[in-house]
Amino acid sequence: MPTFKKQYFGLKFPFTNNNLNGFFLDLNLDLKSKVESEIAHVILTPKGSRIRRPEFGTGLAKYIFEPGDNITWEDVRNEAIEAVRKYVKDTELDEIEVMQDKENDHAVYIDLHYRVKKGMTYENNRTVIKL
Repeated sequence: MPTFKKQYFGLKFPFTNNNLNGFFLDLNLDLKSKVESEIAHVILTPKGSRIRRPEFGTGLAKYIFEPGDNITWEDVRNEAIEAVRKYVKDTELDEIEVMQDKENDHAVYIDLHYRVKKGMTYENNRTVIKL
């Protein structure tokens, strides 16, 4: 009877260590989790913070003290679109919405609807990232 090795898809982001499999950091167990981790990683990483990859990430920190209006949300949206398209492979963005929490004015969310290429087909997915 053949034995199957479990396949892993990169480091989980944000970094956690539940130590279920004896690894130093948790790993993604499927392609969907891998893409979610990659999207969160690129959006939450400030540009210029990665050595030898100064363009990786987004400059969303510059919007901290900007007014919470449609112009700012559109700038945040465009920056997220550019970063995801550039650094997350085999993914096509369908829709990105930036929204402010109605109960907490300081909480901002990016809601991403995207498709992941799996062979010859695409799988629809969605993830929400709190900034």
